[in-house]
Amino acid sequence: MGYRLVLFLCACGLSLSVHGVDYATELNLRYAPYADWEQHLTLEQIKAAEPEIWWRSPEAIRASRSDSGEALSGVHLAIDPGHIGGEWAATEGRDFVIGPEDFRVREGELVLEVARLVQAELVEMGAEVTLLRNSATPLNPKLPEAYLTAATERIERPNEVSWASLLDYAYALKQAMNRMYAVAGELEERARLVNEEIKPDALLSLHINAAPWPLDRDGAVKYSLVDSNHTHVLIFGCLSDAELSSPRQKEQLAVKIANGSATIERELGQALGLSLGKATALPASKYNGKNAVQLAGHTPYLWTRNLMLLRYVECPVVLLEPYIANSKESYPRIQEALERRHSGRPLAEGDILVEYAQGVVAGVLDVYGPGAGH
Repeated sequence: MGYRLVLFLCACGLSLSVHGVDYATELNLRYAPYADWEQHLTLEQIKAAEPEIWWRSPEAIRASRSDSGEALSGVHLAIDPGHIGGEWAATEGRDFVIGPEDFRVREGELVLEVARLVQAELVEMGAEVTLLRNSATPLNPKLPEAYLTAATERIERPNEVSWASLLDYAYALKQAMNRMYAVAGELEERARLVNEEIKPDALLSLHINAAPWPLDRDGAVKYSLVDSNHTHVLIFGCLSDAELSSPRQKEQLAVKIANGSATIERELGQALGLSLGKATALPASKYNGKNAVQLAGHTPYLWTRNLMLLRYVECPVVLLEPYIANSKESYPRIQEALERRHSGRPLAEGDILVEYAQGVVAGVLDVYGPGAGH
């Protein structure tokens, strides 16, 4: 896969690297390991991308820092508290609860708390940190109604006209519009903000993972906690043939290869994977299908996936997925963290959200701190 093109380019004397990275090897091992990328992408398309590069490498940032400077001076990081939370949590599919007296687990609200903790720590060490959001309010400037046409193309019209069928159809359209607004539309706006306005050295996107709910004997969902609990981080890669057939996705891939963000993403992903693994004391997650791939020679916590935010954000970006929120181990810890914050009691030793934040801060220091690179 890809080797015939490699040999051809070598015979023609054409460069196989961009920013010192062998692009054919990157495509074979990271960006399209399960796809026949030769049928979709050429070296000329990558060279024609001409991306804007505003970020500095960790090495350049460390080199520009005086010996008396703060540990993270000169670094500008953006932090994306994943999802939204609040009234949009159910639409996002990021809202659940087990016991009737429990606090609702809304991923967008949990990671916003983590983002604030990380920001405070990093700023204390001299970094500039921009949060993409600081509330449970969407950033998408459009209205859900703007997605009506797209929703009508996705939702099948009723075969027979009745009040019941029309109401069901209207409800389905509303749900589809809201989801497009709060998920895909929201991610597009966040990527735009990073690429056009914030322009950081790197973006960290904070999430908390969850497992599919188990099923009973009849195939119905059982809202009961699962045994598995693990951690991983993601960087951009692993496109399929179908995804490479999309002009927009192929264009974004060319930009990401051409702009040199790949090496920094590997370094950041490696450090954050190791630091989160250490902080959480959890095993590394595993993918069994072809929608993700591990990188040889790196920590088992680091995987590549073709997720929308990873694809659209042009600077180095790492997406963090520690814990399984609906696991028997993590759910009680999340409940305790929420209860103590709600009641105003002191946080417990080993608070899960503080633990998460500490893992992120440690990973950032490992890459951008004064002792990094040695």
